[in-house]
Amino acid sequence: MPEIQPDKNTDTLEISFFEVVGFFKRYLLVLIAAAILSAIIGVAFSFLLAKKYTAQTILLPELGSSRNSSFFSMALGAGSDPSGKLVPELYPNILSTVPFGQYLLKIPVVDENDVSYPTLENYMTKDSSQSFLSSLLSFGRSSKDQPKAKSPNPNIKILAFSSKQERMVNAAKGLVQATVGTTDGIITIESEMTDPVVAAMVVDASEKYLIDYVSDYTISKTTQQVDFLEKRVQEARKRQQSAEYSLQAYRDTHRNTFLNVARIEEQRLQAEYVLSQAIYSDLSTKLEQFKIREKEEKPVFKVLEPVRVPLAKSSPKRLFIGIIFSVLGVFITLTYIIFFKEKLHKQLV
Repeated sequence: MPEIQPDKNTDTLEISFFEVVGFFKRYLLVLIAAAILSAIIGVAFSFLLAKKYTAQTILLPELGSSRNSSFFSMALGAGSDPSGKLVPELYPNILSTVPFGQYLLKIPVVDENDVSYPTLENYMTKDSSQSFLSSLLSFGRSSKDQPKAKSPNPNIKILAFSSKQERMVNAAKGLVQATVGTTDGIITIESEMTDPVVAAMVVDASEKYLIDYVSDYTISKTTQQVDFLEKRVQEARKRQQSAEYSLQAYRDTHRNTFLNVARIEEQRLQAEYVLSQAIYSDLSTKLEQFKIREKEEKPVFKVLEPVRVPLAKSSPKRLFIGIIFSVLGVFITLTYIIFFKEKLHKQLV
């Protein structure tokens, strides 16, 4: 490379355009060879990576009429629209919680070889035990080295995990990614795993968990009202039956009695029966109304794209890895030429 001369007046280095062109002409073949060799190494390295398959499902939720934009839903602060429904922007947060991770670890799965596992945790434990990298990381660590979970007071219901349980829950949560379209509100749930069948089963379980969670949240208040009214209706029914039995029993025992005192008691029992009957009828009507309301408030999810077992792998992307390795190879080669072969750093001192 031509020697770079410092300008005595400005104390700066000047490199002409022709010198740069000449430099790349001399080392063009070297850079091309480095790019090709690095790309070959990158593609070869990609064959060492495990193949992964991505399963997904696409849902279209029922949106509240008051939800006009993402900004409006964020301004609500409570995470729901005025109708009491969770906005779709919060759905990914539901699928990134510890309870969701615990739920996933308990679902039964079947791999592509038709081998059944009682839980996903068993499958993940088997899969991680076969990983060479995980074996190296866990080498030399005995069970005594593993920190144990601190057991809280058994009367206080607080989650406490060991380090292994914590890793498993976090790993389970990391299997699922959920995104929501900012304009159309379409929900995409996907999972990338080495086994296509397990990935599809994980996405299917995640879809059910999300729908059940949103449904329970939306109708929880109405469901509580239904449960409350059902208990009151049972009490009112018993009161009505008791009042009716007391009235009829009194009439049977005082059939030929013409005393005013007896008539007063019969009128009192009659009034009690009429009151209990009115209460029972009113509560039954309200119960039916809340049951109808419960069904009306239940959110609707339309499955646009059902879950299916992926046939084509999603990673590793060999072309992309080859390009990345090629760029890195050119950069490393160029750095070596400039600083070690041409010794530009000495001229800059």
